Amino acid sequence: MYPFVVCLTHDVDRVVKTYQYISHALKALIQRKGDRVFYHLTSLFGSNPYWNFKEIMRIEESFDVRSTLFFLNESFPFKLFSISNWNRSLGYYKFVDPKIREIIKTFDRGGWEIGLHGSYNSYRNLALLKSEKHALEEIVGHEVIGVRQHYLNLVIPDTWRIQKEVDFKYDASLGIKNNVGFLENHYYPFRDEASGMVVLPLAIMDKYLFDLSIHLDDAWNRCLMVIDEAEKKGALLVVLWHQRVFNEKEFPGYKLIYTKIIEECKRRNALFKVGREVYEEFSDK
Repeated sequence: MYPFVVCLTHDVDRVVKTYQYISHALKALIQRKGDRVFYHLTSLFGSNPYWNFKEIMRIEESFDVRSTLFFLNESFPFKLFSISNWNRSLGYYKFVDPKIREIIKTFDRGGWEIGLHGSYNSYRNLALLKSEKHALEEIVGHEVIGVRQHYLNLVIPDTWRIQKEVDFKYDASLGIKNNVGFLENHYYPFRDEASGMVVLPLAIMDKYLFDLSIHLDDAWNRCLMVIDEAEKKGALLVVLWHQRVFNEKEFPGYKLIYTKIIEECKRRNALFKVGREVYEEFSDK
């Protein structure tokens, strides 16, 4: 049996908590979770709960693994009187932000891979995607070869053709939405015939996992089922955990499950590779 490969990834979406102070408190109120209501309202006066980069570094360094971080340069316009717009426009950032530039450089210097998290509309806009790629490359000082579209926005094969023309080498946007597992039995990287793009299929995303799960044991059992399948097939297991969920007070259980995934895959002697390494190995075959 060939060892399976784990590719840990993080989409860096919101780095600042905004309307969630209220929306999450209201959700907790409906669920009659008084302690959660109190937390979300009082967290407004504490440190930013979404800036969790040091915790990602600490966890991954403790296991001697590295991940790929996809950074976003969102340009979706904010509309105050359109509540549905808030989710796509608030709490994001620009590459000109000095704190963002520094954290990108810190990860890059430390052996993590930096990829582009293509903005909401870039999946269908070549010029926009190209400008975002160049802006990120200006920060790191070298080529950026990996991309994942925001919200996993993907029109096949049009988006892959755009990515290919912009000179990305691989895309990590394809995956089951609202579930976990291997979409259409895509266990391995593959090259799309129509576009020529190399695709790294996504298997486990934090949000979909926890939306499906009633409690932590349920979430972990779902992960074990996917890990079992990956081990059996000698597959590529791509895992996506957003950086904001590494605050246990904000997202109870998320960090624990991420850590358990690494521990379990290590126990089974899986190989850990960043997206660039997966792409290079696939291209060499």
